[in-house]
Amino acid sequence: MKHNIPSPSNAENLGRLLESTPARLAVWRAGTRPLTAVWLKFRQDHAGARDAVHGEFGAEFLEAFAAGRGLPVIQSLARDRREFVLSPPSGKRAAPEVVESLARRCPSGLDVQIVISDGLSAAAVEANVPNLLPMLEHGFRQAGISCGLPVVARLARVAIADQLAFALSCRLAINLIGERPGLSSARALSAYLTYNPGPHTISSDRTVVSNIHAGGTPPVEAGAYIVQLARRILEAGASGVRLQQLG
Repeated sequence: MKHNIPSPSNAENLGRLLESTPARLAVWRAGTRPLTAVWLKFRQDHAGARDAVHGEFGAEFLEAFAAGRGLPVIQSLARDRREFVLSPPSGKRAAPEVVESLARRCPSGLDVQIVISDGLSAAAVEANVPNLLPMLEHGFRQAGISCGLPVVARLARVAIADQLAFALSCRLAINLIGERPGLSSARALSAYLTYNPGPHTISSDRTVVSNIHAGGTPPVEAGAYIVQLARRILEAGASGVRLQQLG
């Protein structure tokens, strides 16, 4: 069967386009079917995305990174990964006794509280946070912004940072969380910044920095930007849509 592979009028520009993005462009077909290499790559990326959604923090991250830095590790109300995936609200909060324990262990009344959540890709956290977190901590010290003890949250979604930062009376919650994986990257991280977080917080109150990974915004570069953004939020007293309205 003849492969339907066209001859582009500007092959050089097409080559540059393909090198600039992991998106599936110019993949062509063999009759009505994808090329074998294209189909196998799709299956590989789809498997990676599924593994990311169902995966959890590994022992190396929890023991070498979290425990090595003395970071508290908590779990949301979700009992297991299945419940976390099928019942999103279960990942948005931690049990009252867990929050009370953190309140006794962590400093309160500071500018920033960082929460590190697996979200829908624990692999994204493991790949990016070890380089991102030190950059944030160093940047906050340089900027004179006080930052509490980061908390690692298992089976957790974005809103859990609002609950924890509110309990610790911090002005700004930053949740570093694994993004929902796509077919171009299963290891992308996002940072959600919320000023004055609490039970009243809604999605439009949050400012997000997304696509943090080696093929997007590198973790160290993202850390420098998040510090600048946090300073702006703290000075403006607003995040999310209200921050955009301030210009």
